[in-house]
Amino acid sequence: MTGPLAKLGLEPLSDAFTWKAFQAAILGRTTKIKPLLLNQEYIVGLGNIYVDESLYSSGIHPERTVNTLSGKEMRRLYDAIRQTLHDAVKAGGSSVKSYVDGQGEQGTYQYQLRVYGRRDQPCVQCDRLIVKTIVASRGTHYCPQCQPL
Repeated sequence: MTGPLAKLGLEPLSDAFTWKAFQAAILGRTTKIKPLLLNQEYIVGLGNIYVDESLYSSGIHPERTVNTLSGKEMRRLYDAIRQTLHDAVKAGGSSVKSYVDGQGEQGTYQYQLRVYGRRDQPCVQCDRLIVKTIVASRGTHYCPQCQPL
């Protein structure tokens, strides 16, 4: 494949998105994890909502640099990405603003969100308030207790 599509990364719901392929795509990078996950050259289809939710599920702070993640943390993140996307697809996506699917229906995954859009609300695990900050020019939600830097 040539052109812009040749630069696209792994599709997280495909058979090609294996643990080994995920490791190979991110291992040793020195960038923050959130911008790397949003970069379509590494993994496609992860938008801001799903990155925040995956990082929360795996207990990883969005500003951690990739090269500081342990193998166990990387495995939790890999599993969280797959589970988050599976759950979102099952719920028809997230209709946070005006999103509708091909049939004009709103998704319902936004009702399952645990950090995204929950600024100053208690964490569902520890009751600490969810923080919103900016990482890579994107609004970023996380729990300072469950996702320590």
